[in-house]
Amino acid sequence: MFKKLLYINLFSITFLALFNYLVFHNLNSKAYLESFTAYNERITNLAFQNIDKQIMEAAIDIPQLYFSDTRQNEDTLIPQEEEIIGSPARIRGLVSQLEEIHKSYPYVASVDIYYEATRTIVTGFSRVHYVKQEKDVDQYLPWYEEFLKKGRDAVFLESPEGIYPTREPVITYVKRISQSKWKDRGIIVAIHIMPSSFREYIDEEEGTLVIASPGGQLLYVTQGADREVAGDIIKDMKEEKGMAVPKLSLKIDDEAMTAFYSNSQKTNLNYVYYVQNSTFYADYNVRNRIFFMNFLISILFNLIILVAFSWFNHHAYKKRLLKVSKDAGIDLEDGKASFDHSLNALTQEITSLNETVKSSKPLLFQNAVRSLILNRRTESAYERMNPYLDHNSVCTVVLYYQDAAGSNDLVIRLQEVFLNRNDQYHGLFTTMEKGELVSVLVFEKDQFEQVYEDFTTCITNLIPECRMVSGAVFEMAKDSIKNSYKSANEVSRYRFMFTQKQILRYEDVDMEHRKGSGSHLKLFDAMERDINSENFLDFKYHFEGLTVSFKEGNYTIDYCLSTLRDLVTLLYQIMVQRQLDMWIVFGYDIREYYKQIEDIDQFEEWVVDLCEVLLQNIRQKKKSVDADMQTRLLRLIDENLENDISLDFLSDQFGLRPDVLSRMFKQMMGKSYTEYIKEKKLNRAVELIGEGHSMKDIARMLGYNSPQYFIKIFKEVYGVTPYQYKKQKEAEGAEGAEK
Repeated sequence: MFKKLLYINLFSITFLALFNYLVFHNLNSKAYLESFTAYNERITNLAFQNIDKQIMEAAIDIPQLYFSDTRQNEDTLIPQEEEIIGSPARIRGLVSQLEEIHKSYPYVASVDIYYEATRTIVTGFSRVHYVKQEKDVDQYLPWYEEFLKKGRDAVFLESPEGIYPTREPVITYVKRISQSKWKDRGIIVAIHIMPSSFREYIDEEEGTLVIASPGGQLLYVTQGADREVAGDIIKDMKEEKGMAVPKLSLKIDDEAMTAFYSNSQKTNLNYVYYVQNSTFYADYNVRNRIFFMNFLISILFNLIILVAFSWFNHHAYKKRLLKVSKDAGIDLEDGKASFDHSLNALTQEITSLNETVKSSKPLLFQNAVRSLILNRRTESAYERMNPYLDHNSVCTVVLYYQDAAGSNDLVIRLQEVFLNRNDQYHGLFTTMEKGELVSVLVFEKDQFEQVYEDFTTCITNLIPECRMVSGAVFEMAKDSIKNSYKSANEVSRYRFMFTQKQILRYEDVDMEHRKGSGSHLKLFDAMERDINSENFLDFKYHFEGLTVSFKEGNYTIDYCLSTLRDLVTLLYQIMVQRQLDMWIVFGYDIREYYKQIEDIDQFEEWVVDLCEVLLQNIRQKKKSVDADMQTRLLRLIDENLENDISLDFLSDQFGLRPDVLSRMFKQMMGKSYTEYIKEKKLNRAVELIGEGHSMKDIARMLGYNSPQYFIKIFKEVYGVTPYQYKKQKEAEGAEGAEK
């Protein structure tokens, strides 16, 4: 008998092993292959998105940020309106702006600018050239002729010959910037992107990256790859597949390849990454081999264990059964009877467990309601809930309250109150995974207002701090409860705006007529000016206007959140422009922190506090800069006082316009530049009079045009001529000596 059982077990395990290998392994291998391929598709697509968003889109934004007609871009626009050759201050300002681009965009290898109005060319970040002949343009701007051939205002170009003067290969984005006052001569800006920056996002050692323009022109191919093959791939995918396939199998020189494709909606660039199948499926093949080896080892191990346990069970079954039964409290006096006794005891245990399940009816009730809301396992849920779905309309209400710890007990209590409320409607309660408490109201459509008022009044009395959000009313049908819950979830997003409403209804939001766009750019410009002018009250006033427009302007929540995100981005950009470290100023990342704010009132309070701290840091930094400037300014005046020192001279020293320096001087010194110089010169004149110098020498030493003019100025201040002043001092000295 033992041998028969052993043979049967051996045959069974062999059959199951073969069955598992042929069925389970094949299915598992196919599923793993799909998962493996899908994972690589996601990883590659993420790399494409990062390259496009972090590099290409950012490069497209540079002309808009630094060459738009705004005051802070004056240094980059002025060479279009006047020649800057020979003006160190203008050149320094322009180079400073380009250095800012260099620091902010490390993947930008170079920036070329051609000011057509003044025929001025800037290459790299600091080289300025004045073009006298047309051939000079091609020398400094090797991409210029190709850009003109394209005939478009913005275009991506391949620059395999490189940029002037390094000849480093780059991808070039060229943008023509025009204004009506410039007529037909504009500014042409070329942003040269380093291809080496792509390696941060995608592995070019295993595969080949290809970037092409919307027309199919190659902009970049991984170094060492066959450009002709890359061009054929782009052409074939465009013609045969319409550039709409994320993954494609192909052959190159009899080598099987897997290619991934993506197209950017903003830049319209086409990205292709292809890898040899021998490399792409290497990990997958290793996994299959490991699985097969483990499978063989497991079969061998199972056979050994089977033989050992079969032999052990043959000799020890009865003894082990007696001991185990005794330990379990089952008396086995007779073999067959004791075995039946064991089954009876097990039956009693199962019966006891069944009674426990019956006692958990409220939990089963909640699960059934949750299944109806999520539209999962609906057959058993509808069967259980059918007695309570006996009206023609349904509406879902989501409850939000602070004490969510006792939500299960609260659901049971509420269910007892609303299950058959006044014979008018049913309130079916459950909890959701997000910690929400949800009620499904089932009622007759013509009694909705009465039912809703009774329900909200009762909930308010039971849970005073509870906030309620109701979805749309639907006629009772298969998906009505799910659709009503989805609409309630959408309405709940508007709690961000309706901060004072304890009960928010679907009708209050009126989502169908909300505007998905608006015009708040002027407010953004005003708030930016307020910060730059350090006017906190005006900023607060403008921001309050923004929040009021959101609360009363009937905008969609997505537009409001998007606009507030743009405002946070604007504040961050101001900090970058002011060279303020966000982590030092605030101690956290404002671009992530604002996402945790629950309503617009908290957001308003946070932004006002943030702006106040930001302005304090701006003033503190400005004060430090002004102190350094004041020290240097006074030193220059003292060193050049006896020369003909002028405001123009000081302006050249500081690289500022005379009117700007004059205004800053008055803010620092409390008096105008002319008054200060006049006072300093007259004080020096008094010293020179005491040293015995003649009026003519003093006038010459202090830079006055004539002694008569010096005497006139001196008398206006001291009331006497320099000669009379000298005599008075000599007389006072003589009287002092006599005493």
